[in-house]
Amino acid sequence: MRVFLFCFLVCCVVSDEYYNRRYDYFDVDTLVENPRLLQKYMECFLDKGPCTPVGRVFKRVLPELVATGCAKCTPSQRRFAKRTFEAFKRDLPESHAELKRKIDPTNQNYENFERKIADA
Repeated sequence: MRVFLFCFLVCCVVSDEYYNRRYDYFDVDTLVENPRLLQKYMECFLDKGPCTPVGRVFKRVLPELVATGCAKCTPSQRRFAKRTFEAFKRDLPESHAELKRKIDPTNQNYENFERKIADA
């Protein structure tokens, strides 16, 4: 019984260390190199359009990602965040500014978030 309880507790602690790795292999190149698709994801994040299942997952964790500097991100999730936000900033600057205000209204965490993912 103790072994089972120990294993259960270890699984609970490990599962909180990182975000779900289900989408770690999402093809970020397809997203950032397709302006139409990038726009659709931005519309999802800004509540201006429908979300794909993947978009819903990312949208749900965006505020926490920014607030914690992507602390629970795997290395591939950091790369995904970096590439996506660089594309937003480059290709959709007005929407990027709106998203930034939405997920960090007090502007206290966004710069730290960008620093934390910069080396991904």
